Amino acid sequence: MARLKQGINGPGQGRIGNVIMYEMYGKTYLRSRPVIYKDKKSEKQLAQRQRLKLAQNLVRYLNDLVRITMKDISTGRSTYHSAVSLNLKEAIEGNYPDQYINPEKVVLSKGDLTLPNSVSLKKTDEGILLEWSIENQSEGFNHPSDNLIWCMKDIESFVYADYQVTTIKRHQGKTLLHVPDSQRPVELWIMFRSADEMNLSNTRWVGTIG
Repeated sequence: MARLKQGINGPGQGRIGNVIMYEMYGKTYLRSRPVIYKDKKSEKQLAQRQRLKLAQNLVRYLNDLVRITMKDISTGRSTYHSAVSLNLKEAIEGNYPDQYINPEKVVLSKGDLTLPNSVSLKKTDEGILLEWSIENQSEGFNHPSDNLIWCMKDIESFVYADYQVTTIKRHQGKTLLHVPDSQRPVELWIMFRSADEMNLSNTRWVGTIG
């Protein structure tokens, strides 16, 4: 029920049907009453919601990275949304409610540069030794001066992420990475970008650290 304090033309407050009347700063306003409903979702809808949440958590904390690595394929939308969309389609596996991110299929970059045929990592006293083959460094758009990009991410709790666009060259074939500051295992991916910043490779999962 609404109450008019000073007649039909005066201020008032209360509810009339689905309309709420209220007073603010000496003026009377009307707004629709919020619709209350129970959010009952089908299993298919719940599965899609879980998939989307996984993809969003994967890209979380990596916005600055995907602004670089997704810029050429993000037409009409943000690089963040492009990364979420690609991983939603390609990296999420399993059946609801046990869906998960497959690190081998994670997409953090897309491009024409070729990835090394073999990549390996090894934990040493100095850090994480990352090595890659250099046999195809001059094929197609590739060049020995291509720069390494690496990314580490915890895909279980999503509380840790780190990455670097380095000056390490393709022809060097190896580099030493720091040990991640994480209480959980993290996944490591690499990409390459040309020295003129015009071309990128796809993403390559290297393995799990920890």
